[in-house]
Amino acid sequence: MADTNTTIDKSYAGNTKPHRHRVIRRLLMTLLVAAALVAAGMVVLVVRAAQTNLSRQAPEQVEEPLPVVEDTKDPSAAEPDPEPEPEPEPQTVELKLMMVGDILMHEGVIYSGDVDGDGIFNFDHLFAPIAADVAEADVAILNQETILGGHAFPFSGYPVFNSPQELGDAEVKVGFDVILKATNHTLDLGYDGVRTEIAYWRDNHPEIAVIGMADPDGTGVCPAGGISPAGPYIVEKDGLKVGLLNYTEILNGNVDETFDWRVVSLMFEEGIRNDIQAARDAGADFVVVMTHWGAEYTNEPTESERFWANILYDAGVDVVIGGHPHVIQPVEVMDNGSGHKMLVCWSVGNFVSSQPWAYTMVGGMVKVSFVKTGDEAHVGAYEFIPVINQRQPNTLAQTAYKLSDYTDELAAASDISLIDSGNGSTLAWYQNYCAGVLGESFDWNTMSVHGTVSE
Repeated sequence: MADTNTTIDKSYAGNTKPHRHRVIRRLLMTLLVAAALVAAGMVVLVVRAAQTNLSRQAPEQVEEPLPVVEDTKDPSAAEPDPEPEPEPEPQTVELKLMMVGDILMHEGVIYSGDVDGDGIFNFDHLFAPIAADVAEADVAILNQETILGGHAFPFSGYPVFNSPQELGDAEVKVGFDVILKATNHTLDLGYDGVRTEIAYWRDNHPEIAVIGMADPDGTGVCPAGGISPAGPYIVEKDGLKVGLLNYTEILNGNVDETFDWRVVSLMFEEGIRNDIQAARDAGADFVVVMTHWGAEYTNEPTESERFWANILYDAGVDVVIGGHPHVIQPVEVMDNGSGHKMLVCWSVGNFVSSQPWAYTMVGGMVKVSFVKTGDEAHVGAYEFIPVINQRQPNTLAQTAYKLSDYTDELAAASDISLIDSGNGSTLAWYQNYCAGVLGESFDWNTMSVHGTVSE
């Protein structure tokens, strides 16, 4: 018997083809799924479109690399160095040296310093006419021919001299810096005279250089033959250095068995070369040698003078100034073609004396300029100026004038023409004498010999 409780599917009520209904149903389901998928796809597309639109409106911030700038310069061309600081110009320094000849203290010259006879000496008058020339020099030199033994010994003239120490005071007062003592009269009073004079300079004028003579007790202040402990004397100006050396070729005597040749600076070749080398080792840019040499009253250099001059030239000396002949001799520049030149003033003669000949009244004043620029140094201009010893006995007119300042009136007032048979009675006599000795280099306009020494 059939089940009367069977449920009828109302969805197909009245449909007589149930299979077709199933197909339709499946189709509808498929369409619904497809529609859902299409809808879902549309959503995805909308979202992606929105994202794309957003990305176009606000692009992602990406760090871009720095732009590369091409170097258009030639890589082989070096960058120019910065402008260097300009080198300072080297300083030029000039040192002016001057020298006069023999201070030969005969009795007439001694007592011109004490015209009142009261024993109080003053010798300022000897140097008054050349005071400006001394002041102009950076270093002023004179040859003190005679010993300044002062009152410790009797005053005396030729042949054994002793002079008042007040003479040294006048030399310092006018401005001399260097006193030369290597002469044939150095030992006129023996070792005691040397000791006395050195003590005078040391105690009264220690700033003055006294060269060519040394203390016998070993405390001298000057070079002598290359073995004095003091060494060469060096003058300096702003880094420019000049070495000064002084020698004598002869001595008059007063040498006993105890003689120590170091007391006087004698002309020995080995000692001279040692001293010159010591000066160079001490930094001397120039070396000047003052020599006491030659033959008295001779206007030409002797064979002996030339012998020693050749040694000095070979040793590299720059300037030589000679004395002792009591008369002037020519000026010469030695040059053997090696590139070195040496100025030689063979003799400057007397500055003052009481000798009885007019030609001994003529001396010389030497002026030499030394120049240094940086490391380069050379001897510059030089001048040899004749000076005339004015002789008026028993007056203060015992002095010396430059030839350019001398006059006929001064010549007439001097007593030398009375002593020497009229010689020296006029200015023209002195002019002609100087021109004759000094030769073609004598300049009548300046009344001197002048030139330039250069390497």
